[in-house]
Amino acid sequence: MINLGDMIDRHWKSYDEILPLFDKLKTPVYHVLGNHDYEVENQYKSIVHKKIGTKRFYDFSIAKWRFIVLDGNEISTFANSAGSPHFLKAEKQLADMEAQNLVNANFWNGGIGRQQQEWLENTLANASDNHENVIIFCHYPIYPEDKHNLLNDKMILETITYYDCVKAWFNGHNHVGNYGIFKNIHFINVNGIVETESELAFSIVDIQENTMRIKGFGSEPDRVLSF
Repeated sequence: MINLGDMIDRHWKSYDEILPLFDKLKTPVYHVLGNHDYEVENQYKSIVHKKIGTKRFYDFSIAKWRFIVLDGNEISTFANSAGSPHFLKAEKQLADMEAQNLVNANFWNGGIGRQQQEWLENTLANASDNHENVIIFCHYPIYPEDKHNLLNDKMILETITYYDCVKAWFNGHNHVGNYGIFKNIHFINVNGIVETESELAFSIVDIQENTMRIKGFGSEPDRVLSF
């Protein structure tokens, strides 16, 4: 099971209510960090991932598939203490983007730092050498262009489209969902369950050699996507 982020809306104490529900699941659970996961008191921001029980970014393999989980909150004003290097970098980047009137120049978006970018490139190169197909998970979209996109969406898009092994990118953040395809990579923005007071919003994904079948529940649509 993949949780695409925003496990909570706000407040550190909210984790004590939601985490026990994940503990009841009978399948491995992989968490992606979202912006609302950092809507907690400043003293807790640096240990959010430890509270959830995950690394900030990581990968795992099943059969000939490599699954990559990215942390799109790394460069942001909400996941870092005011005045810290990543906070200041995010402030400057947002100011530069606002000057260019970029649609995703919004304080609720985050970016991926240089070290994580290098790790992503090395992981993709390794997967390619091992003849593995790749699916990437991040809280933030990078395609199509949207006000919710990762701050450095174009840079990450250029990185992943260099590798033929990348087949799909799954994300949340944009609660109404979205979909696009670019250079044979499917970009699936799942709907936000926060908007579904009276219905469900989740999918079961069946990955085959050349096809990915998505069975949607509630507000999430069915899709059949070819590789």
